[in-house]
Amino acid sequence: MPQGVRLTRDNVEAVEGADLIVVAVKPWLLQQVLTELAPYIEPQRQTLISVVAGTTFDTMSEWLGEHTPAMFRVIPNTAISVGRSVTFVAERGAEESRRAVVDAVFSALGVVYHIDEHQMGAATALASCGIAYALRYIEASMNAGIEAGIEPQMALDVVVETVQGAVEVLRSSGQQPNAEIARVTTPGGITLRGLEAMEQGGFSKAVAEGIKASK
Repeated sequence: MPQGVRLTRDNVEAVEGADLIVVAVKPWLLQQVLTELAPYIEPQRQTLISVVAGTTFDTMSEWLGEHTPAMFRVIPNTAISVGRSVTFVAERGAEESRRAVVDAVFSALGVVYHIDEHQMGAATALASCGIAYALRYIEASMNAGIEAGIEPQMALDVVVETVQGAVEVLRSSGQQPNAEIARVTTPGGITLRGLEAMEQGGFSKAVAEGIKASK
């Protein structure tokens, strides 16, 4: 076990003495956990971080009552496992010093965007659910490559490298995607034919509808 790390299965024991209280449970367990912890929270000293989708500051405040501390709602995505998370942070009642601590923790695991609480649904759909949507594109492209005669592992590697290349092109150029698409697409060319076929199949509409459905 790393030095300074203490493990416990007791929620109250975990909270006592902590500066940051990170609650990362399934949504239906949150009320039970916060109600249990409320009497032991020191609002003037401790900060609560909820990594639970869908539960608002107002609702958590109702459960915590007079023990409500400065609160943050934090939504990362699964790329946090490789230090590349897109993490959204909303806050209530936090001064700059507490904000700086939360930023330091999650900036070490990717990029952090501060948003208003009402934007959390859209942000979750775009980045947290978005990981699955990006992977579905990669999977579909890989399978198409296999059908066209490319060996499966090579097809996956090529698609992953191509997606990474597209991302780096956008980052280096500072252009909108349409501008870079135009650089690849020539009138009557194969890229244009492919894009038109994708749109006839509802590609852009399907992506937009998927993100809307995830809010």
